[in-house]
Amino acid sequence: MADTAGQGVPIIASTPQTESKHGDCSESFYKKELELDVKSAPSAGTEEKRRMMDLLKRFEEDALDDSPLLADPDNDGNEDADDLEMRLQNVNLDSASYEELWAALTPAERDKFLRALEDPNSELAQQLLASEELERERVNPWWKAPTASESEVPSDEEAERKHGARPPLIMPIPAPLVKQSANNALSGPLLLYNICAVCITYAYIVRHFAISPLSSLAQTDPDRTAVAQSISRLVPFLTDRNSTLAHSSLSGVVTDLWSRFPPGHMNPQFFSLLLQDTALLLRPATVTVIPEPKSALSSADLEAHPSANALRVLSDLADFLTESLAPDRAPEGNAPSAQTKSRQRPNHVVHKLTFYAAYILGIPAPMLRVLVDEVTMRANALEKEAKQAAQTSSQSIHRVGQKQSQGGSRIEELT
Repeated sequence: MADTAGQGVPIIASTPQTESKHGDCSESFYKKELELDVKSAPSAGTEEKRRMMDLLKRFEEDALDDSPLLADPDNDGNEDADDLEMRLQNVNLDSASYEELWAALTPAERDKFLRALEDPNSELAQQLLASEELERERVNPWWKAPTASESEVPSDEEAERKHGARPPLIMPIPAPLVKQSANNALSGPLLLYNICAVCITYAYIVRHFAISPLSSLAQTDPDRTAVAQSISRLVPFLTDRNSTLAHSSLSGVVTDLWSRFPPGHMNPQFFSLLLQDTALLLRPATVTVIPEPKSALSSADLEAHPSANALRVLSDLADFLTESLAPDRAPEGNAPSAQTKSRQRPNHVVHKLTFYAAYILGIPAPMLRVLVDEVTMRANALEKEAKQAAQTSSQSIHRVGQKQSQGGSRIEELT
């Protein structure tokens, strides 16, 4: 896998902005990753290959069906379809490799495929993504799964969607560290914005790499390296042993994180979604069982804590980043055994995550709620910005169309 945060398994992300169930894929699903992944399939992860294969198969099946979406108005669509049918007559779409499917397309067809996917709202992109196979295989983040305590009954569509499992365990947090954090919560450095940046990064990783939770990723999976590199790139204060950075504002967090994505990879709509995820993960539960004061919180106490979701985020990252003394921590596809886990030793990153978890336990809940409100407001602002940009783009296209109809003298305005 590539070593940037902008590469890896493409994301399929649900957003509240789109009515269509397939109109919610982030821009990263369409542009640089698609072209790179199609052309360099041997380095792609299994999940990534499967999704690209599904899209390519759908594209070529539509071509064989003489879909009007694939017709070129300047050429004979039937002739193009017949030509492609001849090229694919000896290709089994159900078992063909990446290379066979890609090689079957002419340069013009490849360009049409990539150009269509560059625009997630294009008719062809919507048709390609309107695949029952893709919908069945899509896995939503674990924090989006409906819970039994929710007052509203989820829709049939939501109930049928797959969701990742919650991180299995919340890491143990030393009682003295919790006490120290509680004493220093108001007088010490404010770490809430650092924790916010970590949650945004976690939401991005889970959605972009389609891994929920991170601890479910096999030790031998090549995506592990790409995930670790993305974490280091986006929140270097977490992975740098000597970093003392403490973000002082949400604006600083947003500006810093946004700058760490490759150009063109992030957009307001996707970042708004990540902020909505972060608000959900950081929001303390309003109704919960408060454990009686004691020297240490048990695992059950932590699971029932108002900030259990935030603790799960930090624990999932800690589990993923824990340094094992045994290189082959677990057989491929299997979870680490209890004996193997006992041989693991935490590294400096895990120590920082444990400190953040203790800080969450020690911070007053009202301070967390203020942060959640701020994050939600910023998410709404970015969502509004995305809608305005889409509306402006639509109006510009309409105006250009009107000018074209008035004569050829204004054609230069298209360039």
